[in-house]
Amino acid sequence: MLLLTTTALAGARLVSPVYEANCQAPSWSPDGSRLSYEVNYHDQKKIDLFIYSPGDGPPTAVKPLSRGSSASLTAGFATASTEQVTHELSWSPSALNTFIYSASGAGQDYDLYIDRGGAVGAAPGADGGPAWSPDGRWISFTSARTGQGDLYLLDVQDLTAPARRLTTNATAAELYASWSPSSRSLVYVGHSDAGDRIYTIDDIEQPAPQELTSLGRTQTRPSYSPDGQQIAFYTNHRDADEFDLYVTSAGQTPVMVAENVVLNHRGPAWTPDGSRLVYVDRDDDSYNPIYIAPVASPSQSRRLETGTVGNQDLSVARGQDGQVWIALAAQGMSDDAVRDFKRIYVMVIPE
Repeated sequence: MLLLTTTALAGARLVSPVYEANCQAPSWSPDGSRLSYEVNYHDQKKIDLFIYSPGDGPPTAVKPLSRGSSASLTAGFATASTEQVTHELSWSPSALNTFIYSASGAGQDYDLYIDRGGAVGAAPGADGGPAWSPDGRWISFTSARTGQGDLYLLDVQDLTAPARRLTTNATAAELYASWSPSSRSLVYVGHSDAGDRIYTIDDIEQPAPQELTSLGRTQTRPSYSPDGQQIAFYTNHRDADEFDLYVTSAGQTPVMVAENVVLNHRGPAWTPDGSRLVYVDRDDDSYNPIYIAPVASPSQSRRLETGTVGNQDLSVARGQDGQVWIALAAQGMSDDAVRDFKRIYVMVIPE
């Protein structure tokens, strides 16, 4: 990422090519060396997945391979299939240097694929929402193989072994799973007719889901802080038409960080040191500006001068140059003559 440092104080820099579609869901790799994002051709019901490596040429498309189930992280290397939706990438820890994602062809179930490998953990019923544990041992995902949508675990040390089921709630679907830094705990959303609630599994070896909060209406898209002590999430319990950003920990009263925000595709974005959250303020008059807020003193939030408008999904990571970088989807720059589709931009977060 050293090649991008010249733009550190000059606002955000465009890194995605021109597509006749909207870019979304940027995600930095853990070491900040690569960036994934999706391109959504909404009218065609098609999503493509790309990987961008700063200083290493244009983004490359991710294509699932047609070979059957992979027995290891390096199995596969067959012919790329013609999947129509390729999305939901989750990076492995840096030491493994790979990723997993979900893909599907027209009229087919979604399956999980390892980079340059075939499908893993495949079974009748759609699989999606993969999340790689920080220690590299486990991959959690949501599967409809039992009809409702439960959380399962794949053991990375034996990807041919059957996936282990974690949740058994017959009246809810479990979504948006996020790992704690210890790789022993998960936080996720239980979606049911009664509304969306956030649950935790403190020990994946003995899963006993516990509801995290007792707020009304909807709570969704949780993410652990880098030290695992807090969980950030969104809720519309205050106003059904607005989502606010909160933080909490087990047994503690949730604390609001910001009102009326744009939901982040991958959940609230923490800075690497865990002291701040970065979010998009839902303010049409100001074209949805981006703010950064100290978790301990949210009233001291400040606006990040990205120069972009129509901001949406965010990802934050420490780059290989030691600086903290943000990636975002935006409609364009404030002085652009034409702002037709969302693109991917990156910028250093000033200290």
